[in-house]
Amino acid sequence: MAYKCAMCGREDTPLLEATVKGVGAVLICPDCWQRLMSENKILAGSSAGGCACG
Repeated sequence: MAYKCAMCGREDTPLLEATVKGVGAVLICPDCWQRLMSENKILAGSSAGGCACG
């Protein structure tokens, strides 16, 4: 089972976890991440961003 971006349905790229206003916690592709960040729709500090560095 392949995971898909919750916003656009892409399967061909690594997905990032984000909490999106009005949607909740979802997996999204980097393109949707950038778009949602620019639209201020990702709740800051609530998403892992897919990076376990820290």
